Amino acid sequence: MRKTRTISLVGGMALMLACGIVPKLAWSQDASDANIVQKRRPLSFPTLFPQPTHNNGYEEFVLAADLIVNNAKREAFESDLNPTLALKRQVLEDPEVKEALRLVRAGLNKPVFSPRTTIDESARFTELIYFRSLGRLLAAEQYVAFADGRVDAAINSLRVGLAFGYRVQTDCFTNGIFGVGLQKRVLTEFSKHLDQLSVYQCNEVRRLVEDFLSVESPAARLLALERDNALKVLEAKRAHPDGLLEWLQGFGGFDDDGNPDADTLAIQNLLKNSPAGVSAVLDDARNRVHDLYDQVLSNMRLPLAQRKPFATDKANSPGAAIARLLLQDPQFILDQYATDEEQLHLIGVHALIHRYRWDHAALPNALAELRAPNLMKDANTGAEVVYTRDGDRYTLTVQKPAGGPKSGG
Repeated sequence: MRKTRTISLVGGMALMLACGIVPKLAWSQDASDANIVQKRRPLSFPTLFPQPTHNNGYEEFVLAADLIVNNAKREAFESDLNPTLALKRQVLEDPEVKEALRLVRAGLNKPVFSPRTTIDESARFTELIYFRSLGRLLAAEQYVAFADGRVDAAINSLRVGLAFGYRVQTDCFTNGIFGVGLQKRVLTEFSKHLDQLSVYQCNEVRRLVEDFLSVESPAARLLALERDNALKVLEAKRAHPDGLLEWLQGFGGFDDDGNPDADTLAIQNLLKNSPAGVSAVLDDARNRVHDLYDQVLSNMRLPLAQRKPFATDKANSPGAAIARLLLQDPQFILDQYATDEEQLHLIGVHALIHRYRWDHAALPNALAELRAPNLMKDANTGAEVVYTRDGDRYTLTVQKPAGGPKSGG
């Protein structure tokens, strides 16, 4: 059986770690429970912030994550595929969970920047899996607020979740994917309760959506960081070419029986037969990495209909083989961000339709009656919201312009 190859060089390894089993440390309780041995997961804050600045919101985010790492109520909540209202109330009343969500809000009031000065293939992003847990708790907070009729509080939870998901996107696409996923979770939960919005609250949601749609997407910045990280790793392998094979194995270049795939075999043969040629091969890989990321970044500046499909470099050479291990699937990444923006547009339009229904006791015949063209069409991609009315019911879909690259996600 083939092992699944990771998404990218640095982001892929970190994502593999974040989605896998977090290392645990054993500890014993006090004498009253001396026969009970529990497993404690290590905390991220001491490693990431040996000298805290107290002026970086990421510090609060990691402290919040560490508070819930070993929280039993949080674990029970997440292990339940369909948690009840009572279970959601219970986890949100836990003192550690309360403090964690307070810390997230406190962190959003500060500048936020990465605690990592360098990123390479050994980088670990263990805090991200618990950022995802914080996103689930914010979604639960929304649900309980709606259940109690505290719709303003639910809107606040949505705003916090969207801001948190945006601000954690600091280092590479591992952060990006987790951040987008966090935003999708709070958007999905909020979309289930739109019928509870008052006229005033419909206006609030519209403003919130417009605020977030006006913020520059992190995608281009993270693509540039991912490219730079890949090039740094190539330079490191130039200095220590013997580490190439160990690196390949960490990236899924071997199957479960230890047999190399075609790309790995080509690099093995290179190291065995032409060790002096490694530098030239790494130069070739560097050029290929540059070319792809330049193409992606240039493509992102174009309207969706003018973008070209991304072509995979299928050249049969060691340099191309190394480059393939370093490269993102750009369409997958861009699709994640596009889907996130589409959800925002749809939430905004739903809010306007509910506002219209309050004003007119009927649904609009067409979206033009809502007088909000900025929410009907994505200025970056050209994707349009399509409205279909069927009596007292309606549906909204997103229609993408023809001619753009095919979706990959």
